[in-house]
Amino acid sequence: MRARAGWWTPLGCGVLVGLHAATLVAAPPRGYEGPGAIEAGSEPVPEPALPRFPRERRDRPGTDEHGDGGSADDPGEPGPPATGAAAGTAPPATKPADLEQAAEGSDPAETTWMPRHRLVYRNLLAARANPIGFVDELTLGYRYQLVARDTQLFRDSFLLAGAHAFVTPAFVRVGPTIEVQPAAVLNLSATYDVVGFFGVFENLSSFRTPTAQAGPDDLLGEGSVADGAATWGHLVTLSALLQAKVRHVAVRNQLKFYWSSMKLRRGDTVYFDFANDILAPNNGWVLTNDSDLLWVFDAPVVLAARHTLTHAFYTQDMFLPGEPVSQPNGPTSRLGHGVIWTIFDYPGARFNRPTIIVLAQWWLRHRWRTGDQIHPALPYAVVAFQFEGDLWPSRKRPRSVVERRRGRRSRR
Repeated sequence: MRARAGWWTPLGCGVLVGLHAATLVAAPPRGYEGPGAIEAGSEPVPEPALPRFPRERRDRPGTDEHGDGGSADDPGEPGPPATGAAAGTAPPATKPADLEQAAEGSDPAETTWMPRHRLVYRNLLAARANPIGFVDELTLGYRYQLVARDTQLFRDSFLLAGAHAFVTPAFVRVGPTIEVQPAAVLNLSATYDVVGFFGVFENLSSFRTPTAQAGPDDLLGEGSVADGAATWGHLVTLSALLQAKVRHVAVRNQLKFYWSSMKLRRGDTVYFDFANDILAPNNGWVLTNDSDLLWVFDAPVVLAARHTLTHAFYTQDMFLPGEPVSQPNGPTSRLGHGVIWTIFDYPGARFNRPTIIVLAQWWLRHRWRTGDQIHPALPYAVVAFQFEGDLWPSRKRPRSVVERRRGRRSRR
């Protein structure tokens, strides 16, 4: 099947996942010296005064540092709380119920939200140019805390099983997904999607060989005649993410493998994948790799430099008889920078971490976009908005500082 792909061709990939998607906005761990700030755009979460679990002796109501419910001199009478440098000791631990009440009026960095069982979601809305496209990507699933330790390395260790949807005006991907993060530095995921093309915009083009003319002008040209019929296929995505941070500098690398099988016109062996902007082998693999260097500031803003590489793996049976096996379309390469702004972060809220991402990359290597059909000065550009939340359990986000001040003035 071969069809024209206009300038309105929808986006077919997760844009950034950390700048999944593709990936500066992937599900980031909080508070770790790296992952927490890498995608959230905020400073690492300090250790809370009271770990949520496992419970320690100091969790018991009325128990102080001596463990007997009273002062060191008179065990029968509770002593007054000792605070400040003059006391020479830390203040008594807060009761769990009091901690929850304090969380309602405290800053997100002062509390930790770490239940073992959660129903969560992530959503990414993005638009891009060169090539132009649009996508809404949603992940909904059950999340289980793997390690019950409130430390920077294991605070966000989890197993997630759920459903994934990738929706554009021309096609949709729907299927199950599984994600495991044994520690904050490593995230692994696998997704299977059924892909359905609606038969609108004539956006799917297939060819008999990887050497076919499949540039933007070719797909828009009069010679690109097609029936524009609906079709479908299968897509498997495997992902591995490594990330770390030292002080204000963070690094991360996400490697993805895509295996696809589409119902194409008889005899065609490749199709144009608008998500990855490359001629993809049918019943074959495509690789993408995003490498990021990030600068994390005290403010909820992150500056990033990103390099993206895309490569398609062709085999002999994908070429015409007599054609040698070659790589005419890749690997493609682009380099650029971006800005990530997380408006707020309150763990446990149903609507949390609204994040705005802007990315611009220039093509370093591409068969069609480095001067042949597209001028190299024209960048690959992305604007995205991502948010996430806890559907169950969840807690209300505290009022802002301005609202609290207004409340105090009204009571006067």
